[in-house]
Amino acid sequence: MAQALYRKWRPQTFDDVVGQEHIVRTLRHALQTGRLHHAYLLAGPRGTGKTTTARLIAKAVNCLAPQAERPCDRCEICRAITEGRLMDLIEIDAASNTGVDNIRELLEKVGFRPTQARYKVYVIDEVHMLSTAAFNALLKTLEEPPEHVIFVLATTEVHKIPETILSRCQRFEFRRIPLTALAGQLQKIADAEGIAVEPEALDLIARAATGSMRDAISLFDQMAAGGEVTADYVRLMLGAERREVVQALLQAWLDGDLHRGLQVINEAVDSGADPRQLARQTADFFRGLLLMRIGAGDTWSDPTAEERPRLQAMAQQAQPERLVRAVQLFSEVASERRSGWQPQLPLELAFVEATLKPETMPPVSEPPVSTMPTATVAPPQPTPKPPASPPTAQESTRPAVPRPAPTTPTRPAAPSAASSQAAKPPPRAASASSTAGATTAVVRAAKERWKEVLAQIRPVNLGAFLRDAQPVGVDGDGFLVLGFQHALHRGNVDKESNRQIVETFLSQMLGQRILVRCVMEKEWQPGAASVAVAPARAAIAEPAPVPPPPEEPPDAFEDELIRRAREELGAEVRIS
Repeated sequence: MAQALYRKWRPQTFDDVVGQEHIVRTLRHALQTGRLHHAYLLAGPRGTGKTTTARLIAKAVNCLAPQAERPCDRCEICRAITEGRLMDLIEIDAASNTGVDNIRELLEKVGFRPTQARYKVYVIDEVHMLSTAAFNALLKTLEEPPEHVIFVLATTEVHKIPETILSRCQRFEFRRIPLTALAGQLQKIADAEGIAVEPEALDLIARAATGSMRDAISLFDQMAAGGEVTADYVRLMLGAERREVVQALLQAWLDGDLHRGLQVINEAVDSGADPRQLARQTADFFRGLLLMRIGAGDTWSDPTAEERPRLQAMAQQAQPERLVRAVQLFSEVASERRSGWQPQLPLELAFVEATLKPETMPPVSEPPVSTMPTATVAPPQPTPKPPASPPTAQESTRPAVPRPAPTTPTRPAAPSAASSQAAKPPPRAASASSTAGATTAVVRAAKERWKEVLAQIRPVNLGAFLRDAQPVGVDGDGFLVLGFQHALHRGNVDKESNRQIVETFLSQMLGQRILVRCVMEKEWQPGAASVAVAPARAAIAEPAPVPPPPEEPPDAFEDELIRRAREELGAEVRIS
């Protein structure tokens, strides 16, 4: 069986380490000056060389070559470590040995002298997986180890390690390996292995590895199994798309061409592209445009010399705020792990949302203006009542509030009852059919979506009160009438603060200005829903005035229990 390339090409000397020059320089100087530490902590992303460096430390401190050449990878000790047969190098996987008993068993053997080498080196990989009790057992030995023992701890999540452990180690932070270094190492491996490869293919593999040398070599090994490594073959295996496709998507975004952008996405997905990979590539290009836009384009090494002028021109056409928003949207799609029934849907939504400018979207606080006729289109304005018209029974059920101006021409002010009767014009006859149609549509839409209102309106207790109501029509002033079965529920919803919440919610849901009026359903007359005749009926009918409800005692609100009962339960204070 052939050996995997990432194992075959594991660095065996400090000269072979790629992308971690700052750590290699420090370790070499410590070896040359004899300033060895008893505990090292190697932290960083996966595949960046932590375990490899731990083995190189074990080689360097035990190598038989002159000090300046350590590790030489030629002496008996170095070869034994390379072949995995040195008994004085103990490697422990903390992910599968997390308990305190495992650490105690290890520490029992710490006191024994090494059999072959100068130092016994303990490498604990994924050390953050140890339990709290295991860390406590390790702490004392780590603080005062025998002179012949060196601990090397490796982790990808350094924040999970106790501070007491961190303070007793020399800490080295491993960085993600640069793109050029990854591509260069892959080219070196390809030349040595005799694998035909295109430079663009190596670039694609290096980008997919995201700074991990092990991932890059493993991907290259997989691609090499299919013969010649070409860019098209790598794209097919990775689900990536050509740079021209991504740039076409960016151009559609700049032009605000939703049709073209969605067409590019669907053509790419139909040809085998992975939506998440395409989102990752697009986010990377948006990031590059952002860097160019703010004057940091030199740090973006991705574009070729031929592409850079065009991308620079594209960057100048976009505002930094839009670029930041696009990077965020496409990055979220790229990091999404779930795959729905329509894989490209998140990518399409991200493109549409990134393309639509914020100023073209309706503000959250104001409902969008509807193109259909509305029951009320004018803002609420105070309308004086004719002196000869006493309040009706329905108007007395709600405190007097400013009424909006009607959608048709306003009623003229009547100087006297006689002149009003003589000069009264036909009651909105010209617009009766259109207005009636509009109000019917409003009531029908409210009834159809009433379950949504009950489920989504907040606070929850307001939705509970509304379950007692249903839209029953539109009154003569254009208000949407809510009919209630119980006076307690009507009274709570009819409070000014609650009524405004209901009106705002309905306005946003139905896409037009909605004002509501709360009545008892048994008192509501369906005929009052006709705005064409309601004003005339109100002017002719003169029912007896309804006496106002008894006034509440002035100290009713001072008692805390009464106040909470009124606010939370809708209670009323009555004088017997």
